[in-house]
Amino acid sequence: MRLSWLVVALLLSCSRESRAPDVSLVVASESPTTEPPAQPSPPEPVACPMAAGYRGRVMGLPVFARLAREGTRLSGRYFYESKGIDLALEGSLADDGTLHLVEGDAAASTGRFEGRCEPASGALAGTWLGARTRGEFRLAPIPPGESPVVAVKRFTVARPEKLSDAELRINGCSYSESHLELFGLRDEGVERTLNRQGVEPLLGPVLDPGLARSVQSCSDPFAAERGERLVGTFRELATIEGSGWIDGDGMHPNELDLRRFTVDLRTGHHVMASDVLAAGRDPLARVADCAAEATPFDASMDAEEWRNHLDRSQIDLAEDGVHFFVDNFPHVMAALSGQGPVIGYDVLLRDGYLRTDSPVKRAWRGVRAAPGSKPWCPDMSVDAGWR
Repeated sequence: MRLSWLVVALLLSCSRESRAPDVSLVVASESPTTEPPAQPSPPEPVACPMAAGYRGRVMGLPVFARLAREGTRLSGRYFYESKGIDLALEGSLADDGTLHLVEGDAAASTGRFEGRCEPASGALAGTWLGARTRGEFRLAPIPPGESPVVAVKRFTVARPEKLSDAELRINGCSYSESHLELFGLRDEGVERTLNRQGVEPLLGPVLDPGLARSVQSCSDPFAAERGERLVGTFRELATIEGSGWIDGDGMHPNELDLRRFTVDLRTGHHVMASDVLAAGRDPLARVADCAAEATPFDASMDAEEWRNHLDRSQIDLAEDGVHFFVDNFPHVMAALSGQGPVIGYDVLLRDGYLRTDSPVKRAWRGVRAAPGSKPWCPDMSVDAGWR
């Protein structure tokens, strides 16, 4: 009897062992036999530093541009050098350097830019595509320097009179202007201030908005124009002259006020006589005597008339000296506005007329006081001491 129970127990034990799974086999069957394929790495970001301004060509035509980047969004404007009228830009610059820009209104675009950033130079290059044409473009950063790169912006508005008078030379009202935009200043904030504009497109007037608005009412016919020109630059100083005229259908157009000044490109401030000339030292009498020796453009001009238009505030800086000029001449002598003698820095230093702590002392950096034998008045011929 005991033997039979023993046999039953052995049989039950064998039955349980035969049903137990082989753990080692199960684990082995769940292990992968090969490595999963490697996932492609994302492209490395392309370093594309943005510049304050760009200059280049679109389909061979010279252009200027301003762009700003926020994340991958890119916006700004550009204009053709020959036209001077802003065109809006909107698009993206991806982390891998891919560029997409739409020109003008997205709903009625006039073109688009497809290209890439060149990491080594920061230039943007590729293809410009219009409705019927396409061609290459390249915009290179404008580096800062002592002398700015200068472009001319333009604006025009006109309204013809509905009831024209056959006896009038001018039938309607019009205003046009050309103003400067400077690129390549060392301080972007100063650049924006002097240009009266940042990266946003500007299609309105800058020099005389009031005169431009009067075109819309056009109560009396007139034609007017204002303009700016760069006279010269040196050592981050630039002299700019603004002038204009208005014709109300009279015998002669009337000259608009002359504006001539030197601007400090480091600070954006207009250079005043008090920044240059020493306190308590007034050179105007000696300057007037020099001018009286000249007969610029009009031999019949009375020297006293020139003296009457001379003012201490009317100066600008040239590379070789201080330019004293006059303005507000009557119409018959208006061509002389902005003209006057240039007194050398060396002579002004010798006679104590220059401010020793001037904020623009760099204008005469390296200049030594003139010897006592050197005359006060320069050569007064046109294009020499008289300008």
